[in-house]
Amino acid sequence: MVPSLNARRFGGLVALLNVVASGYFTVSGLVDPGGLVDGGDQAAARTYAAYMSARSIVLLGGMVLLLAMRAWRPLGLLLALNGAVQIVDTVIGAAHHQVPQTIGPLVFAAALLSAAWLLGVRVPSPGRLRPTVR
Repeated sequence: MVPSLNARRFGGLVALLNVVASGYFTVSGLVDPGGLVDGGDQAAARTYAAYMSARSIVLLGGMVLLLAMRAWRPLGLLLALNGAVQIVDTVIGAAHHQVPQTIGPLVFAAALLSAAWLLGVRVPSPGRLRPTVR
C-alpha cells in the first residue's frame, strides 16, 4: 500500500518548498543575523543562529533524503513535525503582532499538515493483490 500519485507529488512539492524557504532563512541567519532581527549582529545572536541553523540543516537534509528515497511514511511524519513547528511559529508571530510572521507560517503549516495527512492515506499498489478475509 502506497499513497496515491497525487499525494506523493503534493508531498514532494511541499517538502521541496519547505526546504527552499527554510533553507533561505537558515542561510540568512548564518550570514547576517542582524538582517533578520535587530541586534542580530551581537555575538550571542550569531551563536544562537548557528545552533538553530545546525538543527535546520539536519532536518531539511533528512527531508530531502526521505524524498529521494521515496520513503513516504517517514516523510509524512517529518512533514507533520515541521507543520507543528510552523504552528508554534504562527503563535509567536501573532503574539508579537507581526502579520507576515503570522500568515507565512500559518500557510506553511496548512500545506505541511495537509501533505502529511495525504501521505498517510494508503491505496493498493497497482498489480498487488489485496489480502482477502475469510
